[in-house]
Amino acid sequence: MRIVDYGAMNLDELRRYMLTHREDIQAFQAYVDRSKAAGRMITIDPSDPNWEEKLGDRP
Repeated sequence: MRIVDYGAMNLDELRRYMLTHREDIQAFQAYVDRSKAAGRMITIDPSDPNWEEKLGDRP
């Protein structure tokens, strides 16, 4: 088993790694955590009829 250092990857490298190793749950969790910390994750309220319009409000 190969040990992967997710911390050594920048966010885009981690994304590429995660997409090519979809079975790696730890990579997915690391990507989600780091994306949230970097402000790259968004939350959508599906009950809000204007959720699509609010996507354009992001910086």
